[in-house]
Amino acid sequence: MIIGLTGNIASGKSTVSHLLKELGAKVIDTDRVAREIVLPDTPALKEIVFSFGAGVLNNDGTLNRAKLATIVFDNPAARRKLEAITHPRIEEEINQQIEFFSKDNHASVLVLEVPLLIEVGWHKKVDQVWLVTVDERVQLERLMQRDKLSPEQAKKRIHSQMPQREKMKYANVIIDNSGTPEEVKQKLIVIWSNLINYLHD
Repeated sequence: MIIGLTGNIASGKSTVSHLLKELGAKVIDTDRVAREIVLPDTPALKEIVFSFGAGVLNNDGTLNRAKLATIVFDNPAARRKLEAITHPRIEEEINQQIEFFSKDNHASVLVLEVPLLIEVGWHKKVDQVWLVTVDERVQLERLMQRDKLSPEQAKKRIHSQMPQREKMKYANVIIDNSGTPEEVKQKLIVIWSNLINYLHD
């Protein structure tokens, strides 16, 4: 069973994926894969520097992700250029990990944590889509606190994404993460138990 775990910014996907790992799932965090493919001396990082300039690097030669984000956030052409460099490499690595998992773990659960699962069409790679949702007021507060943003900056980032209500159309399971970590944990225990019972029937 392969589950695609997704959700909008500050919805708490990482909290949910961590809990799923504790419950026994194997989790692949595509954000982590995305960081690994742009490590120093990788082809992807060299291509990014060629396209966007050495100003996107830190002094130690690593990618300054925050600087790059400011360049592409308000520039659709720049974002597409970046995605053309990174997305194929991320997908290649994820496909390899899925293939490896499928060969050896037929009775297990693999969770792909992918922020843009639906937007890039990866929901077609998985057996189920699990969507982490959050109350918009809670989302705004979390994002402002986490990224030290003004209300206007936070709202701009939230509104740049596909709305939660649109993503719900693709979801097999919806996990409301507006409450406390303990509340979402109890919800997940029930969802996970139902899934395991289903797989073993």
